[in-house]
Amino acid sequence: MQLDHIDREIVRLLGEDGRATYSQISKAIGVSIGTVRNRVTAMRESGALHLNVWLDPYRVGLGITATFLIRVEAGKVDEVVTQVADLDSTGYVAVIAGDHDLMVDAFCRDVPHLNEVLHNQVQQIDGVLSVTSYLVTDIRYESSLNLASLMRSEEEEPSQSTKRGRGQ
Repeated sequence: MQLDHIDREIVRLLGEDGRATYSQISKAIGVSIGTVRNRVTAMRESGALHLNVWLDPYRVGLGITATFLIRVEAGKVDEVVTQVADLDSTGYVAVIAGDHDLMVDAFCRDVPHLNEVLHNQVQQIDGVLSVTSYLVTDIRYESSLNLASLMRSEEEEPSQSTKRGRGQ
């Protein structure tokens, strides 16, 4: 799905306040409520837009955050992803390129819970060859607005590359 400037503004505003109403968004960007509703529906139905609830794990008793880098047996990535994603402690799973196949963020109550997740759950999944774990000690920056900024940058780039392509 290609997002135009109206879609990008809707995404930016929802990134700033996920509870913004269609009416508030329509006033902010100067389009009708129906346009906002239709655009949000189209982006959600296409899978381009996901509206999620996020809890701060530290404020709800999950004081340990860890990142696992996992090596997976050839041909078993999808199976391992499914099993890792099904774990209650899993907050994020990405397939990556490099020395490892998966990157997983896990949220645990305490160190014993982390040990349980790592040794008795993740390492026991069929197809997991090895797990390297990293304990997150402090989250210094996290933003959902980076995507909107990136989209604005991409919008500007074609004109800049066109200028460069003309020897300017």
